[in-house]
Amino acid sequence: MLRYILLLFLSLSYISTFAQVKLGVQLSPTLSFNRLDDDEAATGFDNDGIGGRLVGGAIVDYMLQENYYVSSGLFFVPKRVGVRNIDSGVEEAYRLHYLQLPATMKLFTNEIALDVRLYFQAGFTLDMKILEDNLSEDPQFISEFRPVDASLLLATGAEYQFGYSTILFGGFSYRRGLGNTIRSTDANVGDLVIKNDLFSLDMGIKF
Repeated sequence: MLRYILLLFLSLSYISTFAQVKLGVQLSPTLSFNRLDDDEAATGFDNDGIGGRLVGGAIVDYMLQENYYVSSGLFFVPKRVGVRNIDSGVEEAYRLHYLQLPATMKLFTNEIALDVRLYFQAGFTLDMKILEDNLSEDPQFISEFRPVDASLLLATGAEYQFGYSTILFGGFSYRRGLGNTIRSTDANVGDLVIKNDLFSLDMGIKF
């Protein structure tokens, strides 16, 4: 998997010589939690807990105009799913790993201080599951998760121009899950609907 990420990064580096493209890397300490909806057959369940995760990957910012960019990339995104049966008190947790492709717009302000400007980012992500791992000894609720997920991505932060072409940035982002991550549940559970959310502190460098 690492070689495919490196191949993508090298390809983007080649493209950047012919276009107004900024490449970079980003690391994001993240809180992963989930929202839970249930139908009449699945009442009595609640979400359970928050997990700390580390999101990381490559970013690509393509300039449309001076302060308007299309932003994408490739990220490794781990997520935690936790569910608890209110009546029995039984808790289950799952670990899901995704490769995430963002499709967003990033808008920049003019400089608010010397070499510093703010950014605001919004768009969507496509998440492809590469690992599904049950963290409970005897799972009773969820049988399988869907292979694809999607999220709304909102972010804001600041960039600092460091030297001629190097940019340091930091900010916050929120990924709100849009689809039900569950493909199938145990026959006695009903139709659980779980959507994953991530809140991240973003740090990175572009060049």
